[in-house]
Amino acid sequence: ITPLESSQDHLILVRDREEGLTGIGVWILIPTLFMTAAFGGLVFLLADRIVRPLTLLTRWLPNLKTNEEPANPIPGSLTARSDELGQLARSLKDTHQSLLREQKLRHQSERLATLGRIATSLAHEIRNPAAAIRMHADLIEPRVEAEGSESINLIREEVERITDLVNQWLFVARAQPPERRPHDLVEMLEDVGRRQKPALTHAATHLEINAPKPALVDCDKLRIEQVLRNLIVNASQAMPAGGPIIAGLKLAAGEARLTIQDSGSGFSSEALARFGEPFFSEREGGMGIGLTLAREVIQAHDGAIEASNHPGGGALVSVTLPLST
Repeated sequence: ITPLESSQDHLILVRDREEGLTGIGVWILIPTLFMTAAFGGLVFLLADRIVRPLTLLTRWLPNLKTNEEPANPIPGSLTARSDELGQLARSLKDTHQSLLREQKLRHQSERLATLGRIATSLAHEIRNPAAAIRMHADLIEPRVEAEGSESINLIREEVERITDLVNQWLFVARAQPPERRPHDLVEMLEDVGRRQKPALTHAATHLEINAPKPALVDCDKLRIEQVLRNLIVNASQAMPAGGPIIAGLKLAAGEARLTIQDSGSGFSSEALARFGEPFFSEREGGMGIGLTLAREVIQAHDGAIEASNHPGGGALVSVTLPLST
């Protein structure tokens, strides 16, 4: 009996040891599995929060060398982050936008400088022949039959248009400060309207002025009249079938706000975004100088010029100038 009992005790002891080891193994395995899972989660988190965003930024970095908007911009999920990676993404995006703006301005400045050299060279060569043509038109007008008077007027209009174009080039290229004196904005608008009446009538358009008088502004009369003429001509050209050009004026808070409205097709989204940009024009044969001149002149007078589409249809250009004090 004794040997049997000893054998049973030995089996019990072995089994207890095995159970103990198994228990120890389980207690070791559980933390190990937990640590492995935690490490895996940490790796996944690092990959998702750091490695992947850094990879996206690395792929985007070559865009800094280009002069165009990238085909694949920085994802909004990166720029919206509040951590250091978000700050880096926003900084890179802002840097690229600044480089694009500087490149665009430099390109425009180079083109304007070229335009200035050309305009200065041509001004003398064009103005003298234009003046001679106008003088001869005046001389022969008394001897022309009634049916030829329209041709004389057309000659004058075209000469004025050529001279005006040269003046616009010079205004934009030279960027001289305005010579300001008090002038009535409404009177200037009426004077421009009278001078443009033959051309407007020929285009089946007319100018309607709804404005209080007086509206005194300190301005360079010649340049502001040039702006008004450009806006009226643009409005007329925007209506191939003719129609009214509505000029309105409101005075408030020390400012005069002039609006020029046509009943054409209005501005395209690109034209609104690029309003006043040199050499941009959607009109066939347009040079993109008139609105650039308008913007430069109005800003030089501490004013503002804006473009929009009227809710009732057509384009609307607003010019704001400070009133004389």
